Amino acid sequence: MDLDGGFNVFYGLNGQGKSNLFEAIYLLSIAKSSRVSNDKFLINNKIFQSGGHSQILGIAEEKNHNIKAQIDYDISINKDLDKAYRINGVIVSMQEFVGNISSVFFDTDDISIISGAPLIRRKYLNILLSQINNDHVKNLQRFQKVLYQRNSLLKNIKDGKSTESEIEFWDDRLAEESSSIFFERNNILNKIKENSKEFALDFNNHISLDIKYIPKIGRGVDSKFFNDNPSLKDIKDKFQNSLKKNHLRDIEQRTTNLGPHRDDFEIIFNGTPASITASRGQARIIALSLKLSEAKEIKELLNRNPILILDDIFSELDEVMREKVVKKIINFDQILLTTADLSLVDKKNIMDSNYFSIKEGEVTQD
Repeated sequence: MDLDGGFNVFYGLNGQGKSNLFEAIYLLSIAKSSRVSNDKFLINNKIFQSGGHSQILGIAEEKNHNIKAQIDYDISINKDLDKAYRINGVIVSMQEFVGNISSVFFDTDDISIISGAPLIRRKYLNILLSQINNDHVKNLQRFQKVLYQRNSLLKNIKDGKSTESEIEFWDDRLAEESSSIFFERNNILNKIKENSKEFALDFNNHISLDIKYIPKIGRGVDSKFFNDNPSLKDIKDKFQNSLKKNHLRDIEQRTTNLGPHRDDFEIIFNGTPASITASRGQARIIALSLKLSEAKEIKELLNRNPILILDDIFSELDEVMREKVVKKIINFDQILLTTADLSLVDKKNIMDSNYFSIKEGEVTQD
């Protein structure tokens, strides 16, 4: 499907066609599915059962520069799955693949960023940072490997198979890998905080928004430490000291209690936690403000316009708010917008749009 710049509006009762399209864009952006944890569930069942080849391919054009991104899946008759990433036909690693095509996706489930578990907010940060910094993917992978080794050692110490002195090496390794993640998360949250404040106020001048980073770095390290923009070395030293003080607890519980894997951030709405006081409508506006802030950061940091994907954004919004949203998103070059009710789209405010009908899983252009 060839999608021009500007608005592309998808409407209809059946969402399968749009889901497949948006999932493909998501995969080409961050190399992971938004819906499933195992790639085998992305493959047509007939191909998966008998073996064969499947491919996701997209071509992005901007400023006379083309990027052809593709993911190839080869399935053997034994149901083994091999995956390869290619940019402009050249095989690359996953780290090199992520971020070549940038996209920001918003749907109704994104209000869980406000009220859901910390894991959801960490995922939000990881996706954003992975798109703007290839090294972030590598940092996360190295961190996970070190964390696994340290946790294995903690279990051995608890079982009497190793000594506590052995943990110092992994403290140093974990502090090294964690400090860059803490540092990047703090920096991006400071930027998102300022942008989302502006977006939220423009949508509703009764919404005062703030974001508080809650790093799991140890007792006595409060938010002021990160507000002062600490260096990587300062963060590493603080975290390393905290790990040492926490040895006994970690050994007793057989797990590492401090680190980026326990990070969180809190969204403050009019001076109180948004998870407690924001209504569903207000949470929707807050989540949209965060996503538009994400898109703005990608645009400014990479000098590249991300694809803005807005799934059913107009439901539950009144006409005034819908008009405000359109004025904000019109500045992005590529917008994919879906609605179950086409009457919610004011065609006078959205000029030169392409309209696609979705029916029984098929997408056709009007």
